[in-house]
Amino acid sequence: MRNLILTVLVLIAIIPHALAAEKETAYERVMRTGVIRCGYTLYSVGLNRDANTGQLWGIYKDIIEDVGKKLGFKIEWTEEVGWGQQIEGLNAGRYDMICSPVSVTGPRSRAADYSMPLYYSPVWVWVRIDDTRFDKTPRANLNVPSIKISTMDGEQTDAMASYYFPKAEKISLPQTSDFSVLMLNVTTGKADLTFAEPLSVHEFMKNNPKSLKKIKGDKPLTLVPNIFLLPRGEYDFKAMLNNALTELFLSGAIDKAIDAHEKYPNSYIRVRNPE
Repeated sequence: MRNLILTVLVLIAIIPHALAAEKETAYERVMRTGVIRCGYTLYSVGLNRDANTGQLWGIYKDIIEDVGKKLGFKIEWTEEVGWGQQIEGLNAGRYDMICSPVSVTGPRSRAADYSMPLYYSPVWVWVRIDDTRFDKTPRANLNVPSIKISTMDGEQTDAMASYYFPKAEKISLPQTSDFSVLMLNVTTGKADLTFAEPLSVHEFMKNNPKSLKKIKGDKPLTLVPNIFLLPRGEYDFKAMLNNALTELFLSGAIDKAIDAHEKYPNSYIRVRNPE
């Protein structure tokens, strides 16, 4: 009986590890099926959907399709998800990567991995155009409880507010909100400021002209790398993807994708090829 009990205990300890070892990796699955399954979140010219045809288009669409051609894989647009569900779907294996624009943040870095940057977005602090309180205010003075920042749950504005201005109050939006509401909260006085890249503000100001301005300062708050979001621990898959992206950088294909969809000049900072 004692030997039987010991055998059962050993099996209990070994079986989970054996099952884990047999689990197919994303790299193995893609190599077996010839398909990269994409999760995605619609975001401006990075990735969007044509209202008439239902077809996806944008910078990331062009780049990942080129990746598929380089590697000989089909690209499958498997699931549209909200910002906060991206990593959950990766961990559950519902798709192999997020094939739409994602920025690097601390919370995401703890739970997932990234491709090499495709390009960078300069992010500025924006306030109402008639708000003069910040004309001579250093950014350090924005980190006080009386300042209200318009943010979105699970998105870079939330992470930036926590990092740069932790004492300020967040006026948080659910992750299903449109990005324009971040800026609308500022123009309507619900918040004092928000963070945004130039593209988002240009698009907002088409319908709300002369409503926002940058606070005084000669530099962006930060530069945000735009990446593909990957499952943590998938080193072979990441290496394969980055090798394909390197080819696309050197051939000029990534600059071509940005040129095709960048609505406003200098919205993005390109990754320069070595001369």
